[in-house]
Amino acid sequence: MHTVTPAGRRDRKKNRTRQDLVDAATKLFATRGFDETTTEDIAEAADVSQRTFFRHFPSKEAVLYGDMDDLLARFREILDARPNGEPLVASVRESILALADDYDDQRKLRLLQARLASSYPSVSAYSRAVVQHAWEMALAESLGQRMDVTVNSDPRPEIIAAAAMAALRHAIRRWAKNGGRGELPSLVAEALDSLTEVADAVA
Repeated sequence: MHTVTPAGRRDRKKNRTRQDLVDAATKLFATRGFDETTTEDIAEAADVSQRTFFRHFPSKEAVLYGDMDDLLARFREILDARPNGEPLVASVRESILALADDYDDQRKLRLLQARLASSYPSVSAYSRAVVQHAWEMALAESLGQRMDVTVNSDPRPEIIAAAAMAALRHAIRRWAKNGGRGELPSLVAEALDSLTEVADAVA
């Protein structure tokens, strides 16, 4: 008799395997280094096949940032829930700062990501071309909806999004350069306040 596995159980198993791969990868990256760790090493540490690794992640860079999709989805939800009459830059600032708990909870991972991005060209390229680009485009699309414009016809949403991401990069770079000492949310708030000051100055 054929037993059908409930979708919920399959999803939980899939998510568990994905998290096991992320955990194994980050431990290996932290101890061995990024280039020094192979996808085979990660799969073996997670007790799965290399084929299973590639069913979940297309590359080592992707597994390093394995939680970014979920974090981005949460950010979009928070931003979309901000009051319609709120200034755009203020909405962006408050939405980013609403994720402060994540940065505190994932301090070691965020510091590792920043450290590897500053040390390995492939990680730096992936961070900018894939992770940061995805955040920037998602932010621009959300701002476009709030402004009732499209990003293809109006440059403002993309420009605001690019400036916000530049402020966030600046804060993370300062934090990582200081060895992760200090509160990253405070540095992010300071950087985003600078963005607000610039916006007010040119308004």
